[in-house]
Amino acid sequence: MQAKVSLSTQFVTSQNAHQIRALVSLTGEAAIRRPPINVALVLDRSGSMAGAPLAAAREAARRFAAFLSPEDRLTVVTFDDTVATVFGPAAGGDPHALEAIDRIQAEGSTNLSGGWLEGRRQVAEGLVDGTNRVVLLTDGLANVGLVEPPRLTGLATSAREQRVSTTCIGFGADFNEDLLRAFADAGGGNYWYVEETDQMAAVFQGEIEGLVALAAQNVAIEVRSVHPGVAGVSFLPLLPVTQLDDGWRVVLGDLYATSPRALGIVAHVEDVAALGTVTVAEVKVRADVVTETGIEHRVITLPVVANLDGTTRTEPVVEKTFLQFELARVREEAVARADRGEFAEAARALREAADRCDALVADDAGLAEVRDDVLAEAARLEERQYDARDRKYHLAQAAAARDQKSEYARTIRRKR
Repeated sequence: MQAKVSLSTQFVTSQNAHQIRALVSLTGEAAIRRPPINVALVLDRSGSMAGAPLAAAREAARRFAAFLSPEDRLTVVTFDDTVATVFGPAAGGDPHALEAIDRIQAEGSTNLSGGWLEGRRQVAEGLVDGTNRVVLLTDGLANVGLVEPPRLTGLATSAREQRVSTTCIGFGADFNEDLLRAFADAGGGNYWYVEETDQMAAVFQGEIEGLVALAAQNVAIEVRSVHPGVAGVSFLPLLPVTQLDDGWRVVLGDLYATSPRALGIVAHVEDVAALGTVTVAEVKVRADVVTETGIEHRVITLPVVANLDGTTRTEPVVEKTFLQFELARVREEAVARADRGEFAEAARALREAADRCDALVADDAGLAEVRDDVLAEAARLEERQYDARDRKYHLAQAAAARDQKSEYARTIRRKR
C-alpha cells in the first residue's frame, strides 16, 4: 500500500487566511499469490425476480462461481419466505455449484435477513486468512424475518467485527436503497445498484475483481492538527468522522488494487499573510495489508506541509478529485430535495455543480461525461421526472464518486 498527500492552497485576501485542500491518496497492490476467498452468494428468488432478472442473476452467479479456485470456499444460499443452502460450503471450482445455481427458481416473499444470516453463518464457520464475505442480491423490500434497518445494520457491524464483510447488490426499482447502502457500509463491503438486467454481469465482475485485487482491509485515516493557526478542519467525501482526543478518524474500509481511495481534508489557517513553509497537520494511515503470507498491520505517517506565503497554488488532480466528491454530495442533496418535492431546487443544485466542471473538462473526457450526465438528470428533474429508479440512480452515482469507482459509474450510466 502506498500513500501520499497532494495540496492545493488558496489565499483569501479579505480574511488574510489560507484555505488548504489536502488530498490523501491511497493505492494498493494485489499480492502475487492471492489469499483465499470464502464467500456466500445469497440470492433473492422471490416472485418478483421471475423471468429476466433471475436469469441474469443466475448467469452472473455462474460466472462468479466459475472464477473460484479449489483453494477458495463457496456457499450458495437462496431466500424467498424460506431460506435454503443449495450448494456448499465446498471448495471453489466444483461444477456442482453451477448445476445448483441453474436450478434456482423464483417464488415467495423476501426474507432478506434470513438469507443473510444463513450466509453469514456458513462463512463464519469456515473463516480463512483472506477475504470472508457475504454477497447479497435482492430486488425487493425485506418483508419477512427481521425488517428493521437498525437491527440489520447492527448485525452487519457485528459480523464485520468477526471478520465477515457484507456486499449488497440491489436490482430494479423496488428494493430499499437506504437500507442496502447502510447494510453494506456497516458490513465493510460494497454497495452496487443494477438498473437493467444487462448490467448484472458487469456488476458481479466488479465484485470479483475487488475480491481478487484486495490490497488492504480496515483502512482508516487519522488526522491531527499541529499548527496553532488552523481554525477548522472538514472532510470530503461525506463519511462518518470519529473525534479523537487529538484529532479525527475516518474509516475508508477496503482498498483494492483496481481502484484507489482518497480522503479530502480542508483546513483553514487564519490571520496568516506570509509564514512560508509550515507543517499544518499530520496524517496517519492504518490498514491491514494483504501480503503473500497473510495479513500485516501497517501504519504510514505523513506530514501535511504547505507553503503559506499569500499565494494561491492549485493542483489539477486535487481539484478534480474534490470536484468528484462535491458532485457526490450534491447528488445526495438533490435526492433529499426531490423527495420533498423541491424539483426546481434539486435541478438548480445539479446545474450549478455541473458548471463547476467546465474549467476542468477540456483534458478529461471522463469528467465531461459525468458533467453531461448531471445536466441530463437536472433536465429530468425540471420536468418533474423522478421515481424510485431515479432516486437509486443518483445515490449509486454518488457512491461511485465517493469510492472512486469510475468503471462502475460508467457501467450503470444511463444511455442518452
